[in-house]
Amino acid sequence: MLASIAFAVWAPVTLVGLPFACLTLAARPRAPAQWATALLVGLASAALLVAGEHDLLAGLVRAYVVIVSAAFAVLTVVAPARFQRQALRTCVLGLGVALALARVVLGQSAGEMLEWDATRQASTMLRFLVEVRPEVYAMFEPAVRFLGETFPATLVLEGLAGLALAWQWHQLVAPRPLGEPLGPFREFGFADPWVWAVVAAIAVWITPLFGALKTAALNLLVVLGALYLLRGAAIVVAFAGVLGISPAALVGALVVSAVLAVPLVFILPGLATLGVTDTLLEFRRQLASRPNVSGGS
Repeated sequence: MLASIAFAVWAPVTLVGLPFACLTLAARPRAPAQWATALLVGLASAALLVAGEHDLLAGLVRAYVVIVSAAFAVLTVVAPARFQRQALRTCVLGLGVALALARVVLGQSAGEMLEWDATRQASTMLRFLVEVRPEVYAMFEPAVRFLGETFPATLVLEGLAGLALAWQWHQLVAPRPLGEPLGPFREFGFADPWVWAVVAAIAVWITPLFGALKTAALNLLVVLGALYLLRGAAIVVAFAGVLGISPAALVGALVVSAVLAVPLVFILPGLATLGVTDTLLEFRRQLASRPNVSGGS
């Protein structure tokens, strides 16, 4: 529940509601209460989509939400796979189709128009932060430019998080869910070869020869960086469990770091680096192999 509330603060709640409704219907509900739940959540999500803003980026987000919701449910039924793989390919597919539709509707300059709209929204959002904390003004323009360029990565990350929450709600509500629930966060991980995608993206981003692909490489780095950050955080949670540190204490430390801002600048890259190095060092496997250590501690 807390995760859903936090998501609603960060991203469109329809990225949870509409996929949940589609999954519930795809599971072929029999009881009237299940049909009522799916229809109620689905109609409410559709109403929120229609009632939102009507700028260019909002239109792209609407298309993305609908495509991702439908595609995830369909793929889950016709081509079952592990959640992470299914969600990632669904979000990438949804983004690609949404951008293609934008290009058809807006023309060849669709990408530039959407980036400008994303930059405008980022400027409005960060201007409030500068008013509250004037000392961060020096970072205003770089941050606005970064957020404008990486709106595709933001959509993918929002989609992954929304699908994860929708999947967990589906597991909780459906009598016969379509797949297995997500594992404990401390076990979060993904295929090690993805580290080479990080290397390739960095190479493209810093090489002038590939200037036309620089923005695409940056977006790939943002998505992979966020995933490796979560992997690093999962390692910390696993070690904290062994040491007897409660999740509440970790959350409290993160909140304090967010308030202080400066420690957060070091913590986030540190967690991402920890996640990358886990590719070679496999910290949790080493932890599990030690005597008197259990994975559920």
